[in-house]
Amino acid sequence: MPLPAEGSISVPDSTGEFLEELNGLMLRLVRGDGSHADFPGGPISAASEVLSSGGHRVRARLAFDTGIALGLESRDAMAISAAAELLHNASLVHDDLHDREKTRRGRPSVWAAYGDEVAVCTGDLLLSAAYAAVADISNLQLLPKLLSLVHQRTLRVICGQCIELSTRGQQVDSLAFYEKMALAKSGALLSLPLEMAFLLSGKEAWLGEVREAAEGFGLSYQMMDDIADVESDAAGDCGPRAVNALLVLRAAGHGGNSLSVAREMALHRLMNTIEIAERLPNGAGLFLKNLALALCQRF
Repeated sequence: MPLPAEGSISVPDSTGEFLEELNGLMLRLVRGDGSHADFPGGPISAASEVLSSGGHRVRARLAFDTGIALGLESRDAMAISAAAELLHNASLVHDDLHDREKTRRGRPSVWAAYGDEVAVCTGDLLLSAAYAAVADISNLQLLPKLLSLVHQRTLRVICGQCIELSTRGQQVDSLAFYEKMALAKSGALLSLPLEMAFLLSGKEAWLGEVREAAEGFGLSYQMMDDIADVESDAAGDCGPRAVNALLVLRAAGHGGNSLSVAREMALHRLMNTIEIAERLPNGAGLFLKNLALALCQRF
């Protein structure tokens, strides 16, 4: 689901004004109209803490920068930015619960701080708030298509997460299986911000290429995280606790060459991402291109 280790990639700085407006909008959405009963440590409080805990807002920037480049009004660009970021944070809360990760962005994760039940409800609240954000777009004729797109990408993330959970304790030796899982978990919520911007700007013909470019970046980022986490991922008491690219390559017979094979695969995807991003109209792929270039340097 998430882009792991958010602090590990250098991205262009967001302006303070953009972040302030984005964060304010997301907090208003999760808090609703103020009439809902909550308590310290309840889901509204927990969701507010999650949104105030930092992060690069990569998905929000992808949506906003792309939308503005394509001529969207600021209101619409901000709406899809908030939706993308709320979905991402919902996925983090649920992912930490599944993985029993005790910290997130230097703080206790929601389940570790408040328990499993509150974590489930907090993730659900963030997910619901994303749909409220989408509902604020100005072109209501496009709302059905936009809602359907958000659902399809969310569904893909959920399926990817369940695929990985079903393999816990097992050694996966199929690279095709790994790519299917990683593209669903890491790629879907990276392609969604760009897809929303292209859909709202009337450039649906580009959606296939946009999705290919963003998902390629997401897969490469997942592989970078796998390289960093290979030992901990392999350390489960009953076998591997996560589907890790290096473990899959080792099981598939690549042995000592697994690291170089993983790097070669990731760089191939990143070069394709950069190539597609460069030809997107109106410079709409610039932010994605910069992300890919930064990740290339790390490989």
